[in-house]
Amino acid sequence: MRVVLLGASHWHVPLYLDALQRSGHSVVAVSDREGVKGETVAHRFGCPCHASDQELLRQYAIDFAFVFGRHADLAALGGTLVDRGIPFAMEKPCGISAAQVATLRERAEAKRLYVAVPFILRVGELLDRIRGSEGSLPTRLHHAAFRFIAGPVARYRNGADWMLDPATAGGGCTMNLAVHFIDLFRQLTGQPVAAVRAVMTNRSQGVAVEDHSVLLLTAADGTPGVLETGYSFPGGGAEPREFSFSISTEAGYYRSASGGVSFLRRDAAASGPTLLPAGLDTDPLYGNFVNRVLAEVQSGATPVAGLRDVEAVMRVIDAAYASARADGALRKIAQEED
Repeated sequence: MRVVLLGASHWHVPLYLDALQRSGHSVVAVSDREGVKGETVAHRFGCPCHASDQELLRQYAIDFAFVFGRHADLAALGGTLVDRGIPFAMEKPCGISAAQVATLRERAEAKRLYVAVPFILRVGELLDRIRGSEGSLPTRLHHAAFRFIAGPVARYRNGADWMLDPATAGGGCTMNLAVHFIDLFRQLTGQPVAAVRAVMTNRSQGVAVEDHSVLLLTAADGTPGVLETGYSFPGGGAEPREFSFSISTEAGYYRSASGGVSFLRRDAAASGPTLLPAGLDTDPLYGNFVNRVLAEVQSGATPVAGLRDVEAVMRVIDAAYASARADGALRKIAQEED
């Protein structure tokens, strides 16, 4: 297939490149409106770099696109790809509101066009390990808590300064990081999120977007979930972020641990926990995602995660920001339509 990369200065792009290079498909062009990293990416694949997405799309016959770039531009760029009938994978959140994503989703579905979204925890080992212990997913959760604290915002100042502007990013760590764990919570419970309370602050980094966020989620069946994200983890070391969790189910209790997942089974609690080996580093999952979507689009399979999934998550995100503006007041979320 003839593949393009749109928005090559995005910080996730380097995590895609090894898998793309091994895939056997041809990267024929890249775009980079930020003008920072695109030439380096283009040199790696021996292809041109364009300053404009639209210029690139006018010049090439394209079989598949990996789409990055400013959150505020994603829905419109996706619409252009839909109009041209080009299947694509688009970096979350695919827009800065659920309404934008819904419009794009409706247009893509009308054309039956393949569109994938990198909810990368779906292609990692965490869900596999829990599924193996539970027998299947979704399962009955008592409660769940997730903490994902990434490095400071300085990492965005080399080609992604737009991430620190609410007008172009739509928000901070909630929009950028929490989406993954809202989706994970939905995968575990099999339920839509019915309500959310949120508290957000920018006291760590002092930028215009929030750099710390705590969400209290309530699933439709009453399951509670706590989700904490932020940008305050010290950068520059071998450990790039904190990713920790605890999940209580009918079968037992799961916790993040060195080397994987600690699982304490309720019917064998006296014998202590079992370590379920699993890679919890999220960076390698982007290569898994590349492999998965290229195989799916060629076979005609349904995407591992798509626009309908991110639309559901963005309803929660919209409600979370509304809650934070209202000092943490409860915000109910319209249920998903079939």
